[in-house]
Amino acid sequence: MQTERIVKDTRERTYQSVVATYKVMHKSISKLLAEEGLTQPQFYALRLVARWGPVKMRVLSDELHVTPANVTGIIDRLESRGLLKRRSHAGDRRSTLLELTQTGLALESKVRRRYGQFVQDALDKLTEREQDLLSTLLQKLQKEMSDLAAKKLKYKSESKNAEISRSPS
Repeated sequence: MQTERIVKDTRERTYQSVVATYKVMHKSISKLLAEEGLTQPQFYALRLVARWGPVKMRVLSDELHVTPANVTGIIDRLESRGLLKRRSHAGDRRSTLLELTQTGLALESKVRRRYGQFVQDALDKLTEREQDLLSTLLQKLQKEMSDLAAKKLKYKSESKNAEISRSPS
């Protein structure tokens, strides 16, 4: 009984620590981005285009996990600020490629450096061994949660299909 309570308390404390860390990181990046007139989706779009070079809008939509209509709005706002530009895809006239302007590249680099420094300052409080351990544990947690979510979604989908096949036509 005592052991079960300790395990439950440890799980709750671990969960709360992960959530609290996420909230601090989310709030800090949101504040930093707001200072530059950006939202998180806009910055992630800039980061992906900076990292990959010219990219199709559809790829960006998939990578950001948003609808094509949503990515169009994100890109419209970035383009109106002169941070991104659209151009036709030479090999596929139906596709639009996105690329950073010099202004967009400079802003993405500035924001990435500032946020990187924030994270580095926090991680500097941990030893290299603690950083390695934290990284390993977070990667393991992420994998386990992803696997569990995939299983749950698969089970839910299979259950729904079974209900459909049992329902009278």
